[in-house]
Amino acid sequence: MAEPEPTEVRDVTDSISAATTHRHEGTEAERARFALVLGPGEDPVAARARVTAGLTGLPASIEPLSSLDPHVLVVELADRTFTDDSAAAFSAAHALEAAFGLEVAEPDLPTPTHPEPTARFVDSGMTEEDLGSFPPWCWAPRDPGLDRNPRWALDAIRAPSAWALSEARQRPDRGAGTVVAQPDTGITGHPELAGVDLVAGFDVLDGDPDATDPLDGSNPGHGTGTASVLLSPASDVVLGAAPRATLMPIRAINSVVRIRQVSVARAIDWAVEHGAHVITMSLGGIFSFALHRALRRAVGADVIVLAAAGNCVGQVVWPARYDECIAVAGVDVDDRPWRGTCRGAAVDLSAPGENVYRATVPDGSGQGQGTSFAVALAAGVAAQWLSHHGRANLVAAARVRGETLQGMFRRLAGATARRPAGWDAFDMGAGIVDAHALLEAADLDLGRDRETVEPPADPREAAAVTVESLVTDVLGHAATQDEAVDWYRHGPEISWLLLHRELVTPPPGSEHEEAGRHTLPASAELGAVAGNPVLREGLGLGTALVREEVRS
Repeated sequence: MAEPEPTEVRDVTDSISAATTHRHEGTEAERARFALVLGPGEDPVAARARVTAGLTGLPASIEPLSSLDPHVLVVELADRTFTDDSAAAFSAAHALEAAFGLEVAEPDLPTPTHPEPTARFVDSGMTEEDLGSFPPWCWAPRDPGLDRNPRWALDAIRAPSAWALSEARQRPDRGAGTVVAQPDTGITGHPELAGVDLVAGFDVLDGDPDATDPLDGSNPGHGTGTASVLLSPASDVVLGAAPRATLMPIRAINSVVRIRQVSVARAIDWAVEHGAHVITMSLGGIFSFALHRALRRAVGADVIVLAAAGNCVGQVVWPARYDECIAVAGVDVDDRPWRGTCRGAAVDLSAPGENVYRATVPDGSGQGQGTSFAVALAAGVAAQWLSHHGRANLVAAARVRGETLQGMFRRLAGATARRPAGWDAFDMGAGIVDAHALLEAADLDLGRDRETVEPPADPREAAAVTVESLVTDVLGHAATQDEAVDWYRHGPEISWLLLHRELVTPPPGSEHEEAGRHTLPASAELGAVAGNPVLREGLGLGTALVREEVRS
């Protein structure tokens, strides 16, 4: 990493100042933060010293992402928060790249691309107040008929019969002995979680071991609700998919509708370091370099990692969209796609996500919806599978087959999934996860004869492919025909722009369709390289390329 020139330092300072504003101590505004990925062979200690010296004009703290990844430096500005001008934030990241010779850099923007309704319900169903920022075309009304069987979602994934199978074969059942980490808003002392087996958790946001949800976000109790679907014991209304598993709660977000990728990456690393066997993420956001690296480390450590496909934006979000992650979409009680589920080729599996019973704060329960609950159910099935066969046995079997544990679980869960009549495997994955069929499958080679497309071996190329796939899904294949665009380097911004566009655009035929499309401004750096007219129009850049003097 070369010493920055004085002009480059000024550019960085000016760019960060333009992208941020003063943050008053004690306010809810989140500190502005950038993740810097060092080039190959860089000495992290020396690099940190150079960045610190170069940013002396700003009150910045620079720390490694985690002990597992010192090659990502996180720059945090305690007295600054991002403005609403996201284009300026991405320009600031490019200024950091140029000044310090970085591989890439990204602003750690709070992303609103995984909307969920709040947990407040009334007997007649959700009210507009309950929806908050949840798009009105995306939610289903409460189904009173399900009150007769609040555990219908477990029947849909055949969890009870899987438990009985393990018992009959005198195997550990219900996820016993498996540690499931859950990066979320934290948990509360809820009756539905009474008796849950816990290991020490962590609060990534405050840097302490207390993973309690302070209940001050826009959807308080989200982590408690998803945890109840995952492993609530038979103590009240809700029963989890793996009630004998051990929960590792990690408070990584204030709200599921404002995800920060660096915090989630740190949560993944913490879980891996502290012995998690499964990581379930009921959250989603934009493409992120830091998050992809953490995900790859977890999979390489034989941790099964699953994430929600996403809600209401149509397109699968990250981290679920990464090839390394298992993406879970949502269905209703009739095995049809939940109206708000994200879908597409990136989906691996589906599970119930509409009117699933879960805990509500402070001490109740009720129907909830979102792929957050679908992934919690699927993660419970992963815990059952590890428990039934023994994780060490499965890791050894995966090694013999040249697979990761993640790859073997994905393959077997897909091969044994339940496929209702008319199932669209392209949109909703291999099928609805079937715990009984998965545990009953003695042939661990099941599904190996199916044709699959292996992702690129190069991590940078593999990550870029997921951005290109989003562009294709939203704008069409023609939009990707642009050799000047580095899909990896500009991945965070392209995903930010396209997912925002999809979030605020009503679906065709909706009563809200007249609202039309809304786009955010793009950075000058992206505008200077995107020459494809279809891509430019889709990103709100206009159809004519105007070359500007920007940093390379």
